[in-house]
Amino acid sequence: MKWFSVNPIVSRIKGGEEIIFRSLEEGDEINFGKFMAELSEDTKELFGPHPLTKEEAQKLCQQAKFSNTLRMVASNSKNEIVGYMVISYPLRESQLQRYENYDIDIIQGRDLCIAPCVSDAYQGKGLGSFMMKETIKIAQDLGAKHIILWQGTQKSNKRAVNYYKKFGFKINAEFERYGHTNYDLTLSLDD
Repeated sequence: MKWFSVNPIVSRIKGGEEIIFRSLEEGDEINFGKFMAELSEDTKELFGPHPLTKEEAQKLCQQAKFSNTLRMVASNSKNEIVGYMVISYPLRESQLQRYENYDIDIIQGRDLCIAPCVSDAYQGKGLGSFMMKETIKIAQDLGAKHIILWQGTQKSNKRAVNYYKKFGFKINAEFERYGHTNYDLTLSLDD
């Protein structure tokens, strides 16, 4: 996937607050770093694709136009970043190997993996649902047939498991990774 940007999408979450969901940009270093730094350790523990640090935020912003991964952020009216969604075409070899056993036709370069993260203050306000609905639309626009989770989700994270199921994700199997039992979940966009 070559870099592209998505037109900003505006919506309101619970309580009426306006949120903008847009592509991460080079100028987001400070706000993105602040978002990552202010996440609780519990929230950071549940996110696996990369460290959630100011240094990582700066690196990701600098690489925004050169990455084969689309990084979306949600910002409020104060321009504070309050949500983050990784949308990646490149699938890891470990993912492809696991999916061979699930009888699901995951194809490198067509299907996507995602990883969402919502600031602690915005959890439970509908922000994650807004981000997921828009991510599904983006995946459909890109021609993806399946969305999988970046190295699954922790089995013990019932809130996340229920969140994904709400959008139609199906549990494929359990696997062990980084000392946790995880679920691989898949959303078929053909259903």
